[in-house]
This record gives sequence, C-alpha cells and structure tokens, in this order.
Amino acid sequence: MLANFFDGLSDLVYVADLETHDLLYANAACRQRFRIADLAGKKCHKVFHDSDTPCESCTRQPVRRREQVYLPHLNAHFKIYEAFAAWQGRKARLLIARETTPQVRAQQLLRRERGVESLIDHCSRLLAEDSGNPYTLILQVLEEIGLFLEADRCSIFELRERKACNTHEWTREDISQLRDSQLDLPEATYADWLPRLRQGEILQLDGVRIGAGQGFGDGMRLRDISSFLIAPLVVSGRLTGFLEVENPTRSRVEEARTSLAAISKFIAATIERFHLLNTLEHHSRHDPLTGLGNRHAFQHDVQHLSSPGGAVVILEVNGLKKINEVHGIQHGDDMLIRLAALLGDMEAGAHPYRLNGGEFALLWNYVGKDVFHETLRRMQVILSGTLDFSAAVGGYRLGDGEAPTTAYTRAEAEMFANKKAFYRHRESCRYRPEADHILELARPGVLERMLADGSFLTYWQPKFKVADRSLCGVEVLIRLKKDGRIVPPDQFIPLLESLHRCHLLDFFVFEEACRHLRIWLDEGREVVPVATNFSRHTFVLPDFLEQLERIRTRHAIPLELLQVEITENADSREHERVQEMSRLLARNGYHLAIDDFGVAHANLATLAEVDFSVLKLDKRLISALEDNPRLPKLLHMLIMASHNLSITTVAEGVERDRQLDILAGLGCQEVQGYLLAHPQPVEDFQQRLRMAASPASSTDEPAAADGPRPTPA
Repeated sequence: MLANFFDGLSDLVYVADLETHDLLYANAACRQRFRIADLAGKKCHKVFHDSDTPCESCTRQPVRRREQVYLPHLNAHFKIYEAFAAWQGRKARLLIARETTPQVRAQQLLRRERGVESLIDHCSRLLAEDSGNPYTLILQVLEEIGLFLEADRCSIFELRERKACNTHEWTREDISQLRDSQLDLPEATYADWLPRLRQGEILQLDGVRIGAGQGFGDGMRLRDISSFLIAPLVVSGRLTGFLEVENPTRSRVEEARTSLAAISKFIAATIERFHLLNTLEHHSRHDPLTGLGNRHAFQHDVQHLSSPGGAVVILEVNGLKKINEVHGIQHGDDMLIRLAALLGDMEAGAHPYRLNGGEFALLWNYVGKDVFHETLRRMQVILSGTLDFSAAVGGYRLGDGEAPTTAYTRAEAEMFANKKAFYRHRESCRYRPEADHILELARPGVLERMLADGSFLTYWQPKFKVADRSLCGVEVLIRLKKDGRIVPPDQFIPLLESLHRCHLLDFFVFEEACRHLRIWLDEGREVVPVATNFSRHTFVLPDFLEQLERIRTRHAIPLELLQVEITENADSREHERVQEMSRLLARNGYHLAIDDFGVAHANLATLAEVDFSVLKLDKRLISALEDNPRLPKLLHMLIMASHNLSITTVAEGVERDRQLDILAGLGCQEVQGYLLAHPQPVEDFQQRLRMAASPASSTDEPAAADGPRPTPA
C-alpha cells in the first residue's frame, strides 16, 4: 500500500538497508530518473552517486535530517528529507528528494547581480548568526563570494605547522572536473606571500600552478590557475590563514577588493570563534590528564548503545590512594596515563573513558559476544597484578530488549564485587616488574607479529646418556629477544597460558624443530630425537593431533625423531582429556613425555593412567639428591617401576658430578642440565651434532665445550 502511494509522487523516493546499503525500493519517478530496471543486487551509493563506497551520511550515526544537495552527474539540486524506519523487517533509510534546480538557479542569478555593499551586508549577517553551524555558514559565504566574482573556486586555508590546510572550499557546480580536489599546501608554496599578507595586502597573482604532495597528500596533485586573489585572515594582529579565490571575472576584481578585505575579517573572527567553541566542547567531554572521554561524555554515549550487542566494561584501580601516598601524585598520574594508553589499544571499536580518579570504562556501541568476552577476560588477566598495580574489572553485554543503562549498572556491580574480593585477599596484588616489558604480548595481534618478525628464538637443550655421556636427544626451548636481551620463558609463558594464547607459541616451536630436522636430514647429518613442550591448554585442543600431523608431514619427519612433552597436574580439570589425547598420540606413533614429574604435580597414578614413554624427573628433586638420604631410595623405586613399564627416565637440572654419579647408581638412563650443556642457539647445537658424529670426538667433550658458557638470561 505504501509503495503504491510513493509511486504516485513526482518526488524521488527510495529505501535502502542501513547495514548492507542494498536498494530495497525506488518509486516510479526515481526508477525513471536513474534508469533503474531491476533493484536486485543494486547498492544505493552506486546507483545515485556512481560510487563504490557508501556515502559519508550513510555511515554516520542515524539521525533525521533535511538539507539541500547537489548531484553533479545530474547537474541538479534537490531538497531531501531523510528518516529511518523498518522496511519488510529490515532497518532501513527512507529518502524523499524534491528537485529545486529552477529555484536555486534563480537565487544564484540574483546573487550575481547583487552590489558590493549588499554582498558585505549579507555575508556579515550570515557569519553573525549564532544558531547556524559555523562550518556551514562559512561555506555559504564562500558561495556568495564565488558567485559574485563568477569564480571557479573559493577556499579557506588555515596556517598550521609549516603548511596551509584547506579547511573550507566551494567549487562552481558546472566545473565538475575540478571537484574533490581539495588539497593542503606546503610552506614553500606560499612563503613568499606571507610578508605582504601580514601587512593586510590583498594579492592578485596570474598564471600560477599550485599543488601539494610529498607527504601532504596521496602523491602530487596540480591544477592550473589563470589568476587568483589572496586575502589575509587576521585575528588580533596575527595572520591565521588566507582566503583564496580562483579565476575570478576580471571586470569584478577591482570592486571586489574592498568587499574581500571586509569579509575576510568576518571570516577570520568566525573561524576563531569556531575553534574556541570546539576547544570548549572538547574540554567539556574529555579528561585533561589522559585525553580520554570523561564521565559527561560516557553518560551521554551510553544512552545510545544498541540492544542487543552494546557493551560496557568498568574498571577501577585498586588502592590508588595508597599508591599516591607511598609513591607520590606524579607517579599515580603516570600510572593512570599508562592505563589509558593500554585501554586505547585494547580492542578495535571500543571507546575508552576515564570516569573519575582511578575509574575507567570501555564502551562498544555494538560488539560480538565472543569478542566481548575474550576482551573482558584479557583485561582481567592483565589487570590482576601483571602491572605495578591491579584493578577490579566488571563487564556486561546487552541482551535483546535491555535498556542501555543496564550495561553500566551490571558492569559496575560486577566490578565492585571484584574489588571486595581484592581487599579480602590483598596478597593477590603483587608487583612483578619483570613482566612489564612483555605486557604487550596480551594485545591483539602482537604475539603473531613477534612470532613472524623473529622476536622469538629457539634454544636447544641437549640430553645425554648417563652411561657414557653421549648425546642422545635434545629438548627445544623458547626465548624472547627483547630490547637486546634474552628473556627466559618463565616471564612470558604464564601470561600467555592465562590468555589461552600459548598454542601459537607451542606450534611455532614444533614447526622450528621439524624445519631444522628436515634441513639436517637433507644434508645427510646424523640426528637425534627432538622433544618439544606443549601447554596443557594446547595439548587438549580438539585438533591438536591434526595440527601436529600437518606440520610433521609438511616437513616429512619420521615419528621416531619426535617427542611431545607435557606437564600434567594431578588436580587438572582436564585430566581426562589429557589421558584421551595421550592415548590418541600413542596410537598414531608419537612418543609422549611427562615433564617436571615429582614435585606438586602428577602422582604415581599417572604411571598407570597416562600412556607415555618418557618420565622426566623434576630438577627440584635432583637439586635435593645429595642432602636428603631418603630421596635416592624413593627415586630408585620410581626408576625401577618405570623400567618395568618400559618408560625411559630422564633427570632434569643436573649441575654437579656427584648428582650424576648418584643417578647412575639409581639406574637413571638419561640426563640434561648445565653440568653437560646449557640451552644453546640452534647454530651451536648443530656444531655439537657434527662433533658427536665425528669418531675423533671425546666422550666428555660436551662438558668441556659448554661448562664455561654463562647461563642465558
């Protein structure tokens, strides 16, 4: 029924989807004017503006609007009415356009015939209006000047940091080939004009080519100008910019000088007022310390959240008053500025605010459920003590039909609950300065970038047979190279595990192990089995085996050369999934090692429950071997039980000859530790492989080669 009504109108009417910009309806007059035979697959911006991207007005926050528009490809003016409504169950934009070309042409003709005095009076009245938008008023004045002088273009340039910024521009509508050429000018273009402009002189120049590029735009853009006028914009004796009129009609130039001198003063004052209003508006909505939106801005913006999908995160620094008392106000301010920067980088699409003191907020107009919960969890991890302060965090994402303010009240309630928990357990907030420099790993995309750019290095820890100290295997470890120094894994692995991001690191190490094995095999070298560590979170991934196989088969590595290591906690909630995955690996020919066995980890039941082939004794057991007379007896029982189950035992952290002698007496088969070799770069391990394969190498040469090497940082 509504479509039939619109088809009877002479005005142009169309309806477009707000999100996809699909053209949903066009009335008969619109279809005829734009020659639309079929709406299927049509985008409104392509049909009406011949543009491949949505119009700026379509990407703004939806508002009702009435305005005049000019369509250059039709050489026609329209007065439009635009609103938003539902159309066949979809959120849509309804636009009605009435052509006003004859009326606009008549007004333009009258303005061309207006005298100088009338022009000055009209422009001054326009610029004195308090109710209008200053930007729009200045454009109207530029149009008045351009039509009076029958010019091609009128532009405002404001002087900023060694360039003139083209901030306002009117172009005559019938020279469409010059449209969209607004450009900034480098200082070299206008430097010669400045002394005369500062004296208040209006310049008239002929035969000039101006352009901009070399960092001020996309390439060099030039346009030829037969003549132009330049009028200074002066505020309180200070030159702030200039008004440029291109190709004015020569017969009108002389009479225009007086009008330009007067009008340019009004324009300069209006621009200054515009900037002052913007500054006041900015300060009314922004926190002076951090530059984030303030509580006033937040309270306004939270009212416009989408339902469902709008979301809020509230956080408050714990113990800010105490921090200021102990370390000083400046330290506290620096901390808040760092937190503001962290929030600004936290997630695309999130708007950060500082509400007051140590209270901050993130706001999404719309965010997917998974993205929101991942961001909330990441913030809770980062702000739980990784920095030199902690913060209580709460968040909420709106469901269908919930009021926007619900997100704030629910997020704040959760934040306060977390804050109470903090004050009940103050020891949870610990300063760990060694983690500050790796905090950026928690930010989206940073870990992937650092893995790709070589920031992570593999270090190779050789393993030796106890009987003859010969090389029998190697464990591949990971290090982070940061600011010229090597960072050990205990400073970044816990953070990545808490973020459930460790799988990226684990598979990177496995890939590097396979890649180097393939190189050595292709070179005909003798190689030893290579072990790689995997987090429990990685180990229980549903496609863990598939990812291993994908990497192994890509490099064509025999299974007998690979060993998978995992630290299995006895109280792990994923214990059953670990058992299932270990059995699956064994069925597919992989050798599984239980790492760090014996101290606060898996108990003897693991020997029977988990299908593995290597048991690695925790280095804390080995370090106590010489001082605890009961420990060797217990280890002997464990080693014998492992032998009976065909499980190889490996002692970690062997640093003294006496420890090695005791282990030999207990029947331990393999060892690794600083006594025989430190973790080393792959190039050094490759040299060790070459030495181990040489008949002339001594059995105790590894210790001699690596004994003096300092422990990597």
